[in-house]
Amino acid sequence: MEDLSETFDIYAICACCKVLNDDEKVRCFNNKTFKGIGNAGVLPWKCNLIDMKYFSSVTSYINENNYIRLKWKRDKYMEKHNLKNNVELNTNIISSTNNLQNIVVMGKKNWESIPKKFKPLQNRINIILSRTLKKEDIVNENNNENNNVIIIKSVDDLFPILKCTKYYKCFIIGGSSVYKEFLDRNLIKKIYFTRINNSYNCDVLFPEINENLFKITSISDVYNSNNTTLDFIIYSKTKEINPNEEVPNNTFLGVCDEQNKAFDDEDDYTYFSFNKNKENIKKNSEHAHNFKIYNSIKYKNHPEYQYLNIIYDIIMHGNKQDDRTGVGVLSKFGYMMKFNLNEYFPLLTTKKLFIRGIIEELLWFIRGETNGNTLLEKNVRIWEANGTREFLDNRKLFHREVNDLGPIYGFQWRHFGAEYTDMHDNYKDKGVDQLKNIINLIKNDPTCRRIILCAWNVKDLDQMALPPCHILCQFYVFDGKLSCIMYQRSCDLGLGVPFNIASYSIFTYMIAQVCNLQAAEFIHVLGNAHVYNNHIESLKIQLNRTPYPFPTLKLNPDIKNIEDFTISDFTVQNYVHHDKINMDMAA
Repeated sequence: MEDLSETFDIYAICACCKVLNDDEKVRCFNNKTFKGIGNAGVLPWKCNLIDMKYFSSVTSYINENNYIRLKWKRDKYMEKHNLKNNVELNTNIISSTNNLQNIVVMGKKNWESIPKKFKPLQNRINIILSRTLKKEDIVNENNNENNNVIIIKSVDDLFPILKCTKYYKCFIIGGSSVYKEFLDRNLIKKIYFTRINNSYNCDVLFPEINENLFKITSISDVYNSNNTTLDFIIYSKTKEINPNEEVPNNTFLGVCDEQNKAFDDEDDYTYFSFNKNKENIKKNSEHAHNFKIYNSIKYKNHPEYQYLNIIYDIIMHGNKQDDRTGVGVLSKFGYMMKFNLNEYFPLLTTKKLFIRGIIEELLWFIRGETNGNTLLEKNVRIWEANGTREFLDNRKLFHREVNDLGPIYGFQWRHFGAEYTDMHDNYKDKGVDQLKNIINLIKNDPTCRRIILCAWNVKDLDQMALPPCHILCQFYVFDGKLSCIMYQRSCDLGLGVPFNIASYSIFTYMIAQVCNLQAAEFIHVLGNAHVYNNHIESLKIQLNRTPYPFPTLKLNPDIKNIEDFTISDFTVQNYVHHDKINMDMAA
């Protein structure tokens, strides 16, 4: 038996609250908790602007491209049942508009509960289900023709209209008896259900939903209106398979069914986007015209787009702030990226990165060094600006020798808690060797949840040339594979983050090798993510470049001790990249 709700795209949309009663404190909550839809002929709650906006958005939204498929499906039904030439349009009841619209079907009481100024619901074909209401009653109600209103006496009268009307979707909008009849007759494809999270007196309830037939398939964000939270869920009808029913041997129709479902899901996504802040979308609109190539890429599945998408989001939607350096930034708070180290080495390709410098700095950290001259002698200038006399004096480190960077990353990794004097002192066996400890745990207690390396030592922050940006990482072992998650409190998207992605990925490869494991994932959690104002134009260039396949990283397999690695033990294979992009460091 054909499902007419599927053929004619019939949906229900409703908002339900909790019902006020004496047993609420001991009630066992479930999906039936939200069921109140009316009280004394009106909604139980006062005006809920969020739900009203959602209702209007869902029942008004149409998609001309999707309609072509819906019309094709309905035409096939008409042809199959020899109805194509037998249905005549009744011009006395059908809307005079030629525009594609949705249909909303309601009972008489629902119609009467709508304030006059909103009647009929605009840009929708209004159908009233009533045995007593007459067309002249509607015309006299607010002295207009109300050509977009149809009166039918029964549910069966709806189908001749659906068969001969140009419409996108049909929404049943209440009340309780109307919902019940459509549900009882299996004439609802999906239920768009608002949960108003407050209790009110109710004398009208939504009919019980058959949870064997309808399953929750989508849940929205949570909103607040007048100090009442609410969300939106979608119940989708499950397809029941009759073992005695012959399955048609028509793969084309099956493909079309899947395509229709995909377009239906696309509409649901649009519905859930109803409350996006348009002001926020256009926040930094002066940059919008600069991303022609970036915006032309439809599916941005390359893992490098995790990084590029963050930059785009910050440039377009970021908050304008002053900062410590005086340069100024656009910033946002809280992102995450994941990279599969088992498949590739995430060395960014949309600009050439200084891989030798990244590795040398990491080896310098691993050795626990704090002497910036060591890096400068290798022509690695990552820390040069932070070790100048002027910079150290600004940090009130007047006693500190130039390029003595203090108890920064490497010192904390290898000597946490030791008293720092200067970059020349010997700190062997002083403090806690965190790096040694985590390697020992990975080898001997791999399921431990305390495999953590921390560079944030509150006691030493004022002694550091620069407090750590990437402050903590944790390791996880499963099935012979090692993953690393790193939290970075301060994230310079233009210069720092590309280095940090590569550095911690390399670090994970190294620890995996010395622990006889394979590298699995690097997960990068970003706190304060920012783009410096003097990097914006350079990053626009980078965003309009398309990524290349990531390279791979090979380590010297003979190295079994983390301290024995040298620069010659690392080989980056097949690093295809765009040209270097120069950016000034804000110090």
